[in-house]
Order: sequence, then C-alpha cells, then structure tokens
Amino acid sequence: MKPICVECETEFRMEIAGIYVKEMYRDNKEVYKIHSADLWRCPKCGKQIVSGFGQKPLAQSFEEERMRELLAEIEEKGLTVIHNYERTGAD
Repeated sequence: MKPICVECETEFRMEIAGIYVKEMYRDNKEVYKIHSADLWRCPKCGKQIVSGFGQKPLAQSFEEERMRELLAEIEEKGLTVIHNYERTGAD
C-alpha cells in the first residue's frame, strides 16, 4: 500500500525514486549517515514525504572514505538530497 495524505485522503505518488537523505548531527554541521529513499508527492495538495528507505545506510560517519566518495558523487552529479536535521531542545 502506498502512503496516504491525511488531509486529502489520497495516495501519494512517487515523484523521484532514489534520492539521498543526509542524516545530520553535531548541531547539524556534519553528516552522520547517508540513506537512499524515494520522494513522494500528494497529487491534490502537493505535500511531499520521504519514504522507502533502504535497510541500512549507504555510508556512516565512521566510514570516512566511503562517506567522502558518496558526498563527492552526490555533489558532482547534482543528485536530489533531503536533509534530516538533528532536533534541538527548542524543537
């Protein structure tokens, strides 16, 4: 079953398969993990969600070389990236 928009009561439609999600930490200044996921949009109201994450991250902060390579590839190819920012006490 596809995700459903609560407001419109309509199934979301996949907009982009295979985006990247940068999970941030250290006051949102460093990338902790990079995930693969999909970007979905409600066809009525246009709200977007990220869903369909892989089973494990593509790279983690302790995998320094892999992290550098993947960040360089994402930037070089201009791939779609969503940031998952760390919550602060004010959130």
